[in-house]
Order: sequence, then structure tokens, then C-alpha cells
Amino acid sequence: MEDGGQFSLLVDIRTPSENRSRVHSHQFKEKGGVEFPLTEIVKEATKNIFKKTPESLAHVVTYFRIVARLLKKPQIHSMLCIGNWSPLDESLAEILPQFNPVNKFYCLSEMRPLGKFPSVNFIFAEGGEFPLPENKFDTIILSERQIPSLEMLLAVKDYGKIYFTALNSSIEESLQSLSKIFPLTAELSLLELEILPHFRQEIKRHTPAGILENKKSEIIQVVSTLPDVIEKFRTLPRKKRTAVLDECISEISRAEKILAEIFPELHSDTIKFNFNVMKETLIDLRLDNGSLSRVDRQYKILTQDFEQA
Repeated sequence: MEDGGQFSLLVDIRTPSENRSRVHSHQFKEKGGVEFPLTEIVKEATKNIFKKTPESLAHVVTYFRIVARLLKKPQIHSMLCIGNWSPLDESLAEILPQFNPVNKFYCLSEMRPLGKFPSVNFIFAEGGEFPLPENKFDTIILSERQIPSLEMLLAVKDYGKIYFTALNSSIEESLQSLSKIFPLTAELSLLELEILPHFRQEIKRHTPAGILENKKSEIIQVVSTLPDVIEKFRTLPRKKRTAVLDECISEISRAEKILAEIFPELHSDTIKFNFNVMKETLIDLRLDNGSLSRVDRQYKILTQDFEQA
């Protein structure tokens, strides 16, 4: 593939000895049991896929890149195509089982194509909406122009890849830095995004579960400062310890507002009540109506609540 005078090798099928897949040669069986070299299979697939449009070019490049990866990957390969059935899907469905008979091919679509494809597991979902399992697929292909959702990204295994086309202006910098980019037009590119472990952790932070965990951690961090506050209250002069309490009560009030947002998602029914009691004990202490022992006791109750939440 040539881009501005720069050449990129998409797939190398010239050296069978370097084939590290379960296919021990470059001979593949087509329908009817007739054997053809891989070069012929790839040429035929290219003719079927390429229709002289940017989208079809993206499909050809995706096909080449996946074949190259299958030649180097001896493990069982699980692949998911999302969107309407295309010549790319058909070509991959034909070649994938030849690398390993137990390779899995899934197609998430609103309709089943004509013809029989025994190697394909079709998943039908209205609007293309279907809950994807996390860490399931080695490869995901988006047949329509779009940025992958968080759920799609998390469905790819560590070091797996997702292929998608998007307008250059809509691609986030974080996706660009982890992707191999193949320009299709001045405005449109195909991205081959690799899901690295650290990127997966960053993705999880933005999921509903990750946001909940982040907010929960923020509250726990505030609560964890209470033993230090109690110790300072015991040792500091009166003027300084009241300032420490005022700051602590302010932080507890802020954390209480965060708790109100996530309370329906927590498993503890008493945590909201006990958090309010904790704030009241600190206010009482600030007004000389409370005791350190009561604050300490309520802190232990609240810590147990968070362990259950």
C-alpha cells in the first residue's frame, strides 16, 4: 500500500517457512476439496472485496492485515464482525477455519445473508445492539464507519485488534497513538487499534462500573483520613484542632454528596445513614457536645459498611 511515496507491506506470503500458524504450508482447500496456493486465494478475495470505493479499500486492507496476523498466530482465533454482511465477511469466513478448524467467527447483524455459512455464528440484534462479553475476541471488525464504543474495545482480548474506519477529525489522540493508520482519502482512514493492557485499564475507568468504583474510592479516601484527624484532635492546641475539624467536616460533606449519587448502586442499605451520623458526630465534637470515642466508634461502623458496599 502506497501513501505519499511511503510503502507499507500489508501481508507477506512469499516465505512459507516463516508461517507460524497451524497451517503448515501455504496450500488451502477451496470448496470441493481443490487445493490452491494462498496467493491465489488472496487474489480472488481481493477481486470480490474491492469495488473501487474507500470503504471497499478499507475492507481489502483489513483482509490483508488479518491474513498476515493469522499466519503468525498459532493460537485459536476468535473473530467478530459488527454490521451488515459484506464480501469481507464472506472471504474471512472461508479462510479462517483453514488456519485452525476450531477458530470461531461471529457476525453481529440485523439480518442474515443469503447462502449457507456453517463456519459463522450469526447473532441477530435490532439496531445492532447486543451485550458483548468482555475479553472475548482476538479481532473485531466494524463494517460501518464509526468510532468503537467502550463496550467494543473491552470485548477485545489483551493485544487483540479492532479495525474501523473513521473521519480523521473524529479520531481521538489516544486512539491514534495506539493504532496503525492507513489513509484511504484525505479525510478518511482505516485504523488497526491494538488493545494493550494499560489501555484496557484506562478504558475501564470510563465505563459505568469504572465511574462507580472511582467515586467509591474517592469517598473511601476521605473516610480513611479520619484516624489522623482524631489523633490531631488529641494532640493539637484547641485553635489548631478546630481548624482541622472544620476542614474534615467540609470534606465529609463533599463526600456525602458523591455518596448520594452512587447510593442506589451500592450493596449496603445502611451506609448513607451511617455516613450522615459520622458527619453529625464530627459537628458535635466541633461544638464541644461530642466525644472522640463516639467518632472512633462511628468510623469503625462506616469502614465495615464500605467493605460490604
